[in-house]
Amino acid sequence: MLYPKAFRIVDIIKLNKAALYIALIYSAIYSACLFAKSTDKPFFKVSPSVCITETKQKLCEFNIQVNLILAPYKELCLEISNRPQYTQCYTATGVIKERFKLQTTHSIMVQLIDPLTNRIVKEQELSIANYEASDYRIKRRFGWSL
Repeated sequence: MLYPKAFRIVDIIKLNKAALYIALIYSAIYSACLFAKSTDKPFFKVSPSVCITETKQKLCEFNIQVNLILAPYKELCLEISNRPQYTQCYTATGVIKERFKLQTTHSIMVQLIDPLTNRIVKEQELSIANYEASDYRIKRRFGWSL
């Protein structure tokens, strides 16, 4: 039997390979779009985020380090709640590192603010935890006799 050219086995195999390649390329592009990272928020990290004090100590002293990258924004301002002397605006590219020494008796918010819209872009809370040392000790007895 003679089949028309469109139904030859060789042409069907070539057609299947082409469809397979197109499907692979489409799925690679689609998965790359799904797993692409969103850059609508800048990098912002404040450490340490917790200050541990003894119960008798009222004042907590933070030596914080702030790391941030402005992208995708051109300018951002760093603001520490109830501390207007620490408010600073940045326009530099790359990683910005700042150190601050704070003393407080209550939690503090560190915020990145867009000066054009006056919106909070990112924020992190610096909290205070109290620690009370226990007065008891577990005594363990080991036999040292021969």
